[in-house]
Amino acid sequence: MPTTPSTDIEVAQKAMVLIGLEPLTSFTDNTDEALVANTIFEDVVEDCLGQHSWNFATGQKELSRLTNVPVDRWDAAYALPTSPDVIQVLTVTIDDAPQPYDIYERYVYINADASADVVLNYVFRPETQYWPPTFTMWVIFRLASVLALSVTRKADVAQSYTQLAEQQFRRAKARDSQQVTTQGLRLSRYHRARLGNGIYQNIEGT
Repeated sequence: MPTTPSTDIEVAQKAMVLIGLEPLTSFTDNTDEALVANTIFEDVVEDCLGQHSWNFATGQKELSRLTNVPVDRWDAAYALPTSPDVIQVLTVTIDDAPQPYDIYERYVYINADASADVVLNYVFRPETQYWPPTFTMWVIFRLASVLALSVTRKADVAQSYTQLAEQQFRRAKARDSQQVTTQGLRLSRYHRARLGNGIYQNIEGT
């Protein structure tokens, strides 16, 4: 029985097999297909993650305020998380209320008192083993389309997998939306503390 790929290599291998290529053993293999896969893999994954607020890839963190005050317009600056990296900012909130903000370099600029708890809701890059099967299949189809055009030079095959990818994207979003009721519960900090660190970290995506 086929299993869902759980590593980057396995995802790339599936995409390559779909278009008739020999599966790579490493992204550093001395082949054209390995070079292309190594070059575009993370770009494709991050693009897929950035196209929807996926529940499995959405995190929440309280930001750390910087001591340096912004030169203009904003009262304060906060450092973006670096582990995992932020792919897309969804909202910045204070007491669950969305706030206006700007992002410069790796910092969030916002008007906030020093005592305020500034919380970032964002999309991050989960480890491949935690991707839902529907999302994994979408990435595979996206990769197959790119590889078909870049390696085999078969535009018709690339177009076919582009269409399959679009259909799979809709399936993945529909399946992901089923998680909203559970994951979208707005928990107060009191309730979060009652849940305990382990469950809290799982909900926050850290």
